[in-house]
Amino acid sequence: MTVLPDPTVPASRGAAPVGQMDELPRLEAIAIMFLRMWCDGGANRQRMAGDLALALGQDDAAIATTLFDDLMHLTLSCARRPLMRHGVPCPCFGGDECAFANMLAAATTGDREEAMLFSAILITGQAAYPAIALAQDLSPFLLRFTRATQNTTADLPGQTHAPHTTRH
Repeated sequence: MTVLPDPTVPASRGAAPVGQMDELPRLEAIAIMFLRMWCDGGANRQRMAGDLALALGQDDAAIATTLFDDLMHLTLSCARRPLMRHGVPCPCFGGDECAFANMLAAATTGDREEAMLFSAILITGQAAYPAIALAQDLSPFLLRFTRATQNTTADLPGQTHAPHTTRH
């Protein structure tokens, strides 16, 4: 017997797979991996900070980590609904992760209007401007990290770490 989902219970649309990580431009893939690692906390969050330090140096990594922390706290505290994500080693990505990555990519290219559209998927209106400002402040560090890791043979941050079973 197949049990159909209850249409009155909100689905986890934000987690629905929309693509594969290896299809993404590197900047967007890194944004998603950092989102996953940050949300996992503990060792993965420390690894993210360590990866940034290796690519950017201690001082700039500390600034980038603080900016990313601030962006995540704002995004999560002002979310329209719980932010959905996949596990760190998962090869696909969901809708919420895609919106987050595109918000950062648009902010990085200076396209505030596009960044605002993607932020509207995730967060409430009053938080959109501060989120985009944080994303723009973070963007030079993300670009440097992306360039510094572009020609490495390593996978994206987090993809070589031991898989966990709490998420798909």
